[in-house]
Amino acid sequence: MKILISHFVCVIALFLLNDSVAFGAERPKSAARSAATEPFTYSNVVSSFKEAHLRATEVQPRCTIFFEGEWKNANIYDYCVIMVENSDQDIQVTFYLTDAHEMNWVNEFLDAPFFAQAETEKLFNLINSQRDIRSQKIGRFRVDFHRWEPRHAQILVFSFTPLRKSST
Repeated sequence: MKILISHFVCVIALFLLNDSVAFGAERPKSAARSAATEPFTYSNVVSSFKEAHLRATEVQPRCTIFFEGEWKNANIYDYCVIMVENSDQDIQVTFYLTDAHEMNWVNEFLDAPFFAQAETEKLFNLINSQRDIRSQKIGRFRVDFHRWEPRHAQILVFSFTPLRKSST
């Protein structure tokens, strides 16, 4: 019985040690994210999805579509389509998701180094608000956010318009 208890204590200690190491490793990441470390540009957004090894199709020089999917069983195919568009005024990123697991791509996008931590938190708040948002100032941007939930899917659209610097 003493051996069983000592093994149990060792497992708990290792678990706690691993958690404290993991939490400690994440602290510098959040501290470093007080400011964006990369500019928010069409090419940086496209590059971040390409680095994640998503399949990409360039529709035209200002629009790239990414795709990922997998068969869950013989009748169900879960997938995510991400469209990144660059207009003269803004950058729009659209997510078409058929599975909750695919929401990870939204999380990866919002946690990317081209957003400051405060911007990331406010963008997550938009998603959690469960409503459409128009022209909300978030950090360096005016953001529109829209959500649709057709049958068997969820569509999230973020539109980022850089704020104009006032001339003083």
